[in-house]
Amino acid sequence: MKEKKTEPFEELEKKRLDALQALKIMDTLPEESYERLVRLAIDLFNIPICYIAFLDEERQWFKARYGLKAKQTPRCISFCNVTIKKSEPLIVNDALNDERFANSPLVKQDPFIRFYAGIPLTDPLGYNVGTFCLADTSPKEFDSKQLNLLLNLAHIAKDELTLRKTNLLLQKIKKQLEVRNKLIRKVFSFYMSDEVVNTILESPHHQKLGGHKNKITILFSDLRNFTPLSESIPGETLVSLLNSYFSKMVPVIEKHHGIVDAYIGDAIMVIFGAPYSSGDDSLRAVACALEMQRVLKKLNQTNSKINLPHIEMGVGINTGFAVVGNIGSKKRMQYSAIGSSVNLSSRIQDLSLGGQILISESTYKEVAKDIEINGHLRVKVKGVQSPITIYDVARLKSNNKKEL
Repeated sequence: MKEKKTEPFEELEKKRLDALQALKIMDTLPEESYERLVRLAIDLFNIPICYIAFLDEERQWFKARYGLKAKQTPRCISFCNVTIKKSEPLIVNDALNDERFANSPLVKQDPFIRFYAGIPLTDPLGYNVGTFCLADTSPKEFDSKQLNLLLNLAHIAKDELTLRKTNLLLQKIKKQLEVRNKLIRKVFSFYMSDEVVNTILESPHHQKLGGHKNKITILFSDLRNFTPLSESIPGETLVSLLNSYFSKMVPVIEKHHGIVDAYIGDAIMVIFGAPYSSGDDSLRAVACALEMQRVLKKLNQTNSKINLPHIEMGVGINTGFAVVGNIGSKKRMQYSAIGSSVNLSSRIQDLSLGGQILISESTYKEVAKDIEINGHLRVKVKGVQSPITIYDVARLKSNNKKEL
């Protein structure tokens, strides 16, 4: 940085004032770090007046002071108005013998200053924004040892300014990150659940490819007889129907802490228990499925009024261990779950009729006390060697709070 003396005063003063403004220190509340330095100086130098001042265009304002009644003075009458323009300490042994200050109101009136020693306080960029000062009502000699001690105290005050500037910068960066994360959250929420977005933002290492084994509950829902339906209505009507269907289902899923893993044509794959478990993921999945069926009935009533076709949904649910994490390539990945438990949930869904919710034995064991069933059945499903038992969910028990 070039020497301040080589710059015209007006240009340097503008930069100095900008530096002062950037610190946002004028008219702030007292801070113990500055007050402590002033008290220490009073004891070390056995002197009646000490202050840390900052100077804007018009004022000398005291951030910390001892021995002065005023909280500020006009800049033009202050000793510090001279100090602030210097790169070295200003020592005035007797103000009455110095033509620069002999007629100052600070000398001829209260506080009747005769001795003054001031050190410029620079910001991290080197601009003089304030001063660290000693004053006495009597003339005083000030030796090199005392000056070095005062310089050390002033250096501590400068460190406080550097810390303040750093904290302000960190606050600015924090706000920028909050805005950035808010934007990322908004954009990502179109493609993944809030839980996954939060995981990405709070734990960047989760953005890596790979996964871990987790106990989860998987829900598959699928519209019945959708293929012939799609062939019998215009494409625009089909898209409108699907969008209205998904728009009603997703809020229900999120309400029960489920994560939409994928849309597979007209099917929805939902995960409960990852990336975070609620502790009752199986029950939440069943409650979610029941509410999805109720919401679909209301949607059909609305759609019938605008001549959209009636649709029905079957649901399959299974609980078990699966590998959950980011699957794909480094450039394009998806948070998903894979494994036999996922496949079984899909197979169970294939067995369901419109309006029906079928659950596996592993899910039933976790929710049996909370639900009522229409019955159960032993069936053989593709990909599983032995027959399995599936349960047809009727409703949640009336005393269960998950009923919504």
